Amino acid sequence: MRAAALPEGVTLRAWTAAELSTLPERLRRWYPSIGVGAESVFLEPEVLHTQLASSSHPERQLFAFAICRDGEVVGFQAFEREVAARTLHGRLGVLAPEARAGFLGALGFPLFETLGALMGAELLLVWVTLASRGQQLFAERRGFSLCGLVPAFDRDQQPDGRVMRVMEALFSKSLVDSAQVQWPTEAQLTPRSRAALAVLFAR
Repeated sequence: MRAAALPEGVTLRAWTAAELSTLPERLRRWYPSIGVGAESVFLEPEVLHTQLASSSHPERQLFAFAICRDGEVVGFQAFEREVAARTLHGRLGVLAPEARAGFLGALGFPLFETLGALMGAELLLVWVTLASRGQQLFAERRGFSLCGLVPAFDRDQQPDGRVMRVMEALFSKSLVDSAQVQWPTEAQLTPRSRAALAVLFAR
């Protein structure tokens, strides 16, 4: 990740084996509602120890980084590669509350793009919570396209403690030339698909 343009004082590194045992506690402190939904897998020791890529297991496709500021760990960022599709998925980015002000909150998407380019990914995909306008704005400002809104996509803990299924937004960014992308013809689309395509992708 030396290729990433990181703010001064900010570094990325792999998690050490010893740190992985304390990672679930950190994540719960930084992101209290992580206990439900897709992100909760990062609380499972088996996932952390058997699925994360490392220098000894470079064949694994789940990548997680410690975000450090002035040497102190202040965040977690994870991505997952789908080799056959040449696609990189944004999985989870979390910052400690004291690190959320200023530039660090916008780090995830530039990091995502850099890692995708280094890995030879041709498409970046990320689900973005609609509970955060900031995350939607970060995606839009980096040139990610809104591809869809999926009701009941994931489970999320509400402020009152209830667990509800929630809508999330799918954003994408192509890393290949537009000439390499095949779009459907009108004859291939139903009227609803055609209308949705016209709204999401003005062509």
